[in-house]
Amino acid sequence: MAETKQTPPTPAGEVLAANLKRLREEQRLTYVELSKRLAEAGRPIPVLGLRRIERGERRVDVDDLLALALVLSAHPVDLLVPGAAADDDPYPVTPTVTTTAGTARGWIGGTAFLVDPKSPLEFATAIRTMPQARAQAMTRLWMTPERRHDWNRQALEYDHRRAEGSNDPGGED
Repeated sequence: MAETKQTPPTPAGEVLAANLKRLREEQRLTYVELSKRLAEAGRPIPVLGLRRIERGERRVDVDDLLALALVLSAHPVDLLVPGAAADDDPYPVTPTVTTTAGTARGWIGGTAFLVDPKSPLEFATAIRTMPQARAQAMTRLWMTPERRHDWNRQALEYDHRRAEGSNDPGGED
């Protein structure tokens, strides 16, 4: 049988493992009890699998994540972002992309952008696939008078450049 190479845990996976252990211990749950709750919820993870998750030896897929959050009475974001992290603490989104814990909480919770839109087009693209109510809430949050003025200025400058025959969208690099 061919030997399978294990993918090392990512920083986000390490955070999830630590949060799982913290929440399980805070609730004084044994692996057996947590495994039983997961089985009752229809997403069984054996005791050995839970131990491996906490040691960073087993990856968690989205179905596992949601079931763990459910049985631990936590929000998925509480498994994904360090509980004690201050909003300005660094948070690893991927091995090469880092943001702050506060930004990550908002992004994962669907109330903020990971990277702020820099133009009306970027904003429209970002909210295009959101459910209508969330897109409207994001629009109310983001369409401040200052931003509206700045984006209107950008649009006018773009229109002026187009009228002069330039295809350069301008803006920042």
